Amino acid sequence: MNLLSISIGGGSPTPAATFVWSVGTAVAAGVILFLLNWGRELLTAHWKRKSEAGVLAFTLASQLDQFISDCSDVVARGYDFDEETGRPVDMAKAPIITFSNDLPWWVFPKELQHQIRSLPNMVDVANRALDETWRQEHGELLDVLEEREERYAEIGLVALAVNDHLSVMYGVPKLDRKDWRPEIVFQDSLDRFEDWRERQQAKVKVTVEMLARRSLSLEELLQRTRALDRDLTAAIEHHKRASSK
Repeated sequence: MNLLSISIGGGSPTPAATFVWSVGTAVAAGVILFLLNWGRELLTAHWKRKSEAGVLAFTLASQLDQFISDCSDVVARGYDFDEETGRPVDMAKAPIITFSNDLPWWVFPKELQHQIRSLPNMVDVANRALDETWRQEHGELLDVLEEREERYAEIGLVALAVNDHLSVMYGVPKLDRKDWRPEIVFQDSLDRFEDWRERQQAKVKVTVEMLARRSLSLEELLQRTRALDRDLTAAIEHHKRASSK
Protein backbone atom coordinates (compact mmCIF):
# COMPACT_ATOMS: atom_id res chain seq x y z
CA MET A 1 0.00 0.00 0.00
CA ASN A 2 1.49 3.33 -1.12
CA LEU A 3 1.23 6.24 1.22
CA LEU A 4 0.68 9.71 -0.30
CA SER A 5 1.75 12.45 2.01
CA ILE A 6 0.63 16.02 1.12
CA SER A 7 2.06 18.93 3.05
CA ILE A 8 0.58 22.41 2.46
CA GLY A 9 2.52 25.53 3.61
CA GLY A 10 5.01 23.58 5.51
CA GLY A 11 7.87 23.75 3.00
CA SER A 12 10.91 26.06 3.18
CA PRO A 13 10.85 29.26 1.01
CA THR A 14 12.66 29.09 -2.23
CA PRO A 15 15.83 31.13 -2.77
CA ALA A 16 13.97 33.37 -5.25
CA ALA A 17 11.27 34.21 -2.72
CA THR A 18 13.89 34.95 -0.09
CA PHE A 19 15.67 37.33 -2.48
CA VAL A 20 12.46 39.18 -3.38
CA TRP A 21 11.55 39.54 0.28
CA SER A 22 14.98 40.88 1.16
CA VAL A 23 14.97 43.37 -1.69
CA GLY A 24 11.45 44.57 -0.81
CA THR A 25 12.37 45.02 2.83
CA ALA A 26 15.49 46.98 1.90
CA VAL A 27 13.58 49.22 -0.50
CA ALA A 28 10.85 49.89 2.06
CA ALA A 29 13.42 50.69 4.71
CA GLY A 30 15.23 53.00 2.30
CA VAL A 31 12.03 54.84 1.41
CA ILE A 32 11.08 55.25 5.06
CA LEU A 33 14.56 56.49 5.92
CA PHE A 34 14.46 58.94 2.99
CA LEU A 35 11.08 60.30 4.07
CA LEU A 36 12.25 60.69 7.65
CA ASN A 37 15.38 62.56 6.57
CA TRP A 38 13.39 64.69 4.12
CA GLY A 39 10.84 65.55 6.80
CA ARG A 40 13.57 66.37 9.28
CA GLU A 41 15.35 68.64 6.79
CA LEU A 42 12.04 70.28 5.89
CA LEU A 43 11.23 71.00 9.53
CA THR A 44 14.77 72.22 10.17
CA ALA A 45 14.59 74.57 7.17
CA HIS A 46 11.15 75.79 8.28
CA TRP A 47 12.27 76.61 11.81
CA LYS A 48 15.49 78.17 10.55
CA ARG A 49 13.56 80.36 8.12
CA LYS A 50 11.07 81.33 10.82
CA SER A 51 13.90 82.19 13.22
CA GLU A 52 15.72 84.31 10.62
CA ALA A 53 12.43 85.98 9.65
CA GLY A 54 11.88 86.94 13.29
CA VAL A 55 15.36 88.46 13.56
CA LEU A 56 14.88 90.38 10.29
CA ALA A 57 11.45 91.58 11.42
CA PHE A 58 12.97 93.03 14.63
CA THR A 59 15.68 94.77 12.60
CA LEU A 60 13.22 96.31 10.15
CA ALA A 61 10.73 97.33 12.83
CA SER A 62 13.22 99.74 14.40
CA GLN A 63 13.82 101.36 11.00
CA LEU A 64 10.11 101.59 10.32
CA ASP A 65 9.42 103.17 13.72
CA GLN A 66 11.91 105.95 12.98
CA PHE A 67 10.55 106.41 9.46
CA ILE A 68 6.98 106.64 10.77
CA SER A 69 8.12 109.28 13.26
CA ASP A 70 9.77 111.29 10.47
CA CYS A 71 6.62 111.08 8.34
CA SER A 72 4.58 112.28 11.31
CA ASP A 73 6.88 115.29 11.71
CA VAL A 74 6.28 116.25 8.08
CA VAL A 75 2.51 115.91 8.47
CA ALA A 76 2.09 117.55 11.88
CA ARG A 77 4.92 120.11 11.83
CA GLY A 78 6.03 120.23 8.23
CA TYR A 79 5.79 124.01 7.87
CA ASP A 80 4.91 127.21 9.66
CA PHE A 81 4.50 130.87 8.71
CA ASP A 82 7.06 133.55 9.40
CA GLU A 83 5.63 136.11 11.83
CA GLU A 84 7.17 139.04 9.99
CA THR A 85 6.74 138.12 6.33
CA GLY A 86 3.80 135.74 6.61
CA ARG A 87 5.51 133.40 4.15
CA PRO A 88 5.64 129.63 4.72
CA VAL A 89 8.77 128.18 6.27
CA ASP A 90 9.91 124.57 5.86
CA MET A 91 10.13 122.99 9.33
CA ALA A 92 10.88 119.30 8.63
CA LYS A 93 13.27 117.30 6.53
CA ALA A 94 11.94 114.84 3.97
CA PRO A 95 11.96 111.33 5.48
CA ILE A 96 14.51 108.85 4.16
CA ILE A 97 14.47 105.06 4.40
CA THR A 98 16.80 102.55 2.74
CA PHE A 99 17.30 98.80 3.07
CA SER A 100 20.39 96.72 2.45
CA ASN A 101 20.27 94.17 -0.37
CA ASP A 102 22.37 91.84 1.80
CA LEU A 103 19.49 91.17 4.19
CA PRO A 104 17.91 87.67 3.95
CA TRP A 105 14.77 88.90 2.21
CA TRP A 106 13.94 85.36 1.06
CA VAL A 107 12.69 84.49 4.57
CA PHE A 108 9.64 86.75 4.01
CA PRO A 109 6.70 85.97 1.72
CA LYS A 110 6.98 87.74 -1.63
CA GLU A 111 4.05 90.07 -0.94
CA LEU A 112 5.59 91.25 2.33
CA GLN A 113 8.96 91.71 0.64
CA HIS A 114 7.29 93.91 -1.97
CA GLN A 115 5.46 96.00 0.64
CA ILE A 116 8.62 96.69 2.61
CA ARG A 117 11.05 97.21 -0.26
CA SER A 118 8.63 99.48 -2.12
CA LEU A 119 8.76 102.12 0.65
CA PRO A 120 12.01 103.72 -0.63
CA ASN A 121 10.47 103.80 -4.12
CA MET A 122 7.36 105.53 -2.75
CA VAL A 123 9.58 108.18 -1.15
CA ASP A 124 11.46 108.66 -4.42
CA VAL A 125 8.21 109.02 -6.40
CA ALA A 126 6.88 111.53 -3.85
CA ASN A 127 10.01 113.67 -4.03
CA ARG A 128 10.02 113.64 -7.83
CA ALA A 129 6.36 114.69 -7.87
CA LEU A 130 7.13 117.51 -5.43
CA ASP A 131 9.96 118.72 -7.66
CA GLU A 132 7.52 118.78 -10.57
CA THR A 133 4.99 120.74 -8.51
CA TRP A 134 7.71 123.25 -7.63
CA ARG A 135 8.43 123.81 -11.33
CA GLN A 136 4.77 124.01 -12.35
CA GLU A 137 3.81 126.37 -9.53
CA HIS A 138 6.81 128.63 -10.23
CA GLY A 139 8.34 128.15 -6.80
CA GLU A 140 5.21 128.48 -4.64
CA LEU A 141 6.55 126.86 -1.47
CA LEU A 142 3.18 126.52 0.26
CA ASP A 143 1.75 124.37 -2.55
CA VAL A 144 4.77 122.07 -2.38
CA LEU A 145 4.66 121.78 1.41
CA GLU A 146 0.94 121.00 1.43
CA GLU A 147 1.37 118.33 -1.23
CA ARG A 148 4.31 116.91 0.73
CA GLU A 149 2.13 116.67 3.82
CA GLU A 150 -0.51 114.68 1.96
CA ARG A 151 1.95 112.34 0.27
CA TYR A 152 3.81 111.50 3.46
CA ALA A 153 0.54 110.95 5.30
CA GLU A 154 -0.23 108.24 2.73
CA ILE A 155 3.27 106.74 2.94
CA GLY A 156 3.15 106.85 6.75
CA LEU A 157 -0.05 104.80 6.78
CA VAL A 158 1.58 102.18 4.53
CA ALA A 159 4.61 101.98 6.85
CA LEU A 160 2.29 101.58 9.85
CA ALA A 161 0.43 98.74 8.13
CA VAL A 162 3.73 96.95 7.42
CA ASN A 163 4.87 97.43 11.02
CA ASP A 164 1.58 96.02 12.32
CA HIS A 165 1.97 93.03 10.00
CA LEU A 166 5.47 92.31 11.34
CA SER A 167 4.10 92.47 14.88
CA VAL A 168 1.31 89.99 14.15
CA MET A 169 3.31 87.59 11.98
CA TYR A 170 6.62 87.53 13.86
CA GLY A 171 5.82 88.74 17.35
CA VAL A 172 7.70 92.02 17.10
CA PRO A 173 6.76 94.15 20.14
CA LYS A 174 5.11 97.41 19.18
CA LEU A 175 6.76 100.65 20.19
CA ASP A 176 5.11 102.20 23.25
CA ARG A 177 3.98 105.50 21.77
CA LYS A 178 2.09 106.68 24.87
CA ASP A 179 -0.52 109.24 23.75
CA TRP A 180 1.05 109.74 20.33
CA ARG A 181 -1.11 108.09 17.67
CA PRO A 182 0.54 108.51 14.25
CA GLU A 183 -2.31 106.71 12.49
CA ILE A 184 -4.68 109.45 13.69
CA VAL A 185 -2.22 112.16 12.61
CA PHE A 186 -1.98 110.68 9.12
CA GLN A 187 -5.69 109.96 8.69
CA ASP A 188 -6.80 113.38 9.98
CA SER A 189 -4.48 115.05 7.48
CA LEU A 190 -5.86 113.00 4.58
CA ASP A 191 -9.42 113.70 5.72
CA ARG A 192 -8.71 117.46 5.70
CA PHE A 193 -7.39 117.28 2.16
CA GLU A 194 -10.41 115.23 1.10
CA ASP A 195 -12.80 117.75 2.68
CA TRP A 196 -10.96 120.58 0.94
CA ARG A 197 -11.32 118.84 -2.44
CA GLU A 198 -15.01 118.26 -1.84
CA ARG A 199 -15.49 121.95 -1.03
CA GLN A 200 -13.56 122.92 -4.16
CA GLN A 201 -15.69 120.59 -6.26
CA ALA A 202 -18.82 122.07 -4.70
CA LYS A 203 -17.60 125.58 -5.60
CA VAL A 204 -16.94 124.49 -9.17
CA LYS A 205 -20.41 122.95 -9.37
CA VAL A 206 -22.03 126.15 -8.10
CA THR A 207 -20.02 128.21 -10.59
CA VAL A 208 -21.07 125.98 -13.48
CA GLU A 209 -24.71 126.19 -12.41
CA MET A 210 -24.49 129.98 -12.16
CA LEU A 211 -22.95 130.18 -15.61
CA ALA A 212 -25.69 127.95 -16.92
CA ARG A 213 -28.32 130.22 -15.42
CA ARG A 214 -26.60 133.29 -16.82
CA SER A 215 -26.46 131.66 -20.23
CA LEU A 216 -30.21 131.05 -20.06
CA SER A 217 -30.85 134.67 -19.06
CA LEU A 218 -28.72 135.85 -21.96
CA GLU A 219 -30.80 133.76 -24.35
CA GLU A 220 -33.93 135.28 -22.94
CA LEU A 221 -32.40 138.74 -23.36
CA LEU A 222 -31.60 138.01 -27.01
CA GLN A 223 -35.14 136.85 -27.59
CA ARG A 224 -36.47 140.03 -26.04
CA THR A 225 -34.05 142.11 -28.14
CA ARG A 226 -35.25 140.42 -31.33
CA ALA A 227 -38.86 140.97 -30.29
CA LEU A 228 -38.11 144.64 -29.58
CA ASP A 229 -36.50 144.98 -33.02
CA ARG A 230 -39.60 143.53 -34.64
CA ASP A 231 -41.87 145.84 -32.67
CA LEU A 232 -39.67 148.86 -33.50
CA THR A 233 -39.65 147.96 -37.21
CA ALA A 234 -43.41 147.57 -37.19
CA ALA A 235 -43.83 150.93 -35.43
CA ILE A 236 -41.59 152.67 -37.99
CA GLU A 237 -43.53 151.16 -40.89
CA HIS A 238 -46.78 152.19 -39.28
CA HIS A 239 -45.46 155.73 -38.81
CA LYS A 240 -44.37 155.88 -42.46
CA ARG A 241 -47.76 154.78 -43.69
CA ALA A 242 -49.49 157.28 -41.43
CA SER A 243 -47.23 160.11 -42.63
CA SER A 244 -47.84 159.35 -46.31
CA LYS A 245 -51.61 159.71 -46.00
